[in-house]
Amino acid sequence: MTRRTAPTTRRKPTPTSLAATVSDAPVIVARIVRPHGIRGGLLLEAETDHAEALFRAGRRLQLIDARTDTGAPPPRALTLETARLHGGRWLVEVREVADRTVAERLRGARLAVPREELPELPDGGYLLHDLIGMSVCEGDTTIGVIREVYDQPGAPLLALDVDGRERLVPFEAELVVHLDFEAGEIHMKLPAGLLDI
Repeated sequence: MTRRTAPTTRRKPTPTSLAATVSDAPVIVARIVRPHGIRGGLLLEAETDHAEALFRAGRRLQLIDARTDTGAPPPRALTLETARLHGGRWLVEVREVADRTVAERLRGARLAVPREELPELPDGGYLLHDLIGMSVCEGDTTIGVIREVYDQPGAPLLALDVDGRERLVPFEAELVVHLDFEAGEIHMKLPAGLLDI
């Protein structure tokens, strides 16, 4: 996921805080867009600011959300053999995929690395991944819990679980009042009617 700088001062999370629990999970760094060619090449959409450092020969990426409904189970991880930029995306070849049929089954799957393999963040920095599981509040009211973060070109979108339904909220600095990792809360000032869409 993309690195961001907190819109407000970040306090260090305590070991019992939600942020510390979330930080143990692997961090999504790419999504497999589609196969490329007949020899199992994959086209990736990077979801990190550190793609050049991470997408190198020999790197193992954990495979998440691969389809299991079509034949043999997918591998748990992919080992990069080659990686290069191709039209704004990353074209990779991996040891575990030798043909287009296998590559097609990986379409839409996400790739992740352990947090400790990412470059160190600057003071006050955090990953969008760190927001998953936090509550979004407006005033004294909890609106919902962040289940996913979609890193979009304009602004990331927070996918909130609001009474069992997904609601998308833009994560824009002007909407964020306070980001509290210790409490696991993001206090926001949302435009009227946003959650009714």
